[in-house]
Amino acid sequence: MAPNWISPRLTGITRLVENKALSKPISLGASDTLKILLTATEGKKAKRPHQAFLLVREPKSNLDTSFPFSVKESGKGKLELSHKDLPTQFLTPSQTLSASLVIASFGDSKPYKSPAFDLVIELDPSAPPPLVDKPLRYGKLPEIHHIFKPDPKSPPKIITLVFTGAVVAALPSLFFV
Repeated sequence: MAPNWISPRLTGITRLVENKALSKPISLGASDTLKILLTATEGKKAKRPHQAFLLVREPKSNLDTSFPFSVKESGKGKLELSHKDLPTQFLTPSQTLSASLVIASFGDSKPYKSPAFDLVIELDPSAPPPLVDKPLRYGKLPEIHHIFKPDPKSPPKIITLVFTGAVVAALPSLFFV
């Protein structure tokens, strides 16, 4: 697989080499859009893979997220990435993220996972920095004490007997009218 990618900061189209990352990082400014085009092939024939993702990882915390390519039957895929697509945890100043291509399919086809490039996030200096939420961690929570409603009470027996008698007295009128 030899995908192509286009960056708004670079002039022209740069071709990625299979199993080799770009030597220069790509800058993604606040108003920029990174556009990645690829053609998936099996042997020399273009083929649509079952999965094609750009995996973006923050090396310090190992936090990662994936962005799926929209791939046509001809094997041509496209992905556009901008600041609004990235999680807020990735939008910290001067942070370098690593991006890898992941392409896989069913059957005998060999999966492809290789580092593609490093991505430097450039924030707008006039805009306030984004608020980063603390990630949700699953674990033991404090015990919950339930307060249940009291059991329903029956009416007094005398009222029940009066209404039962009224129903029994009305039954003959249903059959003999």
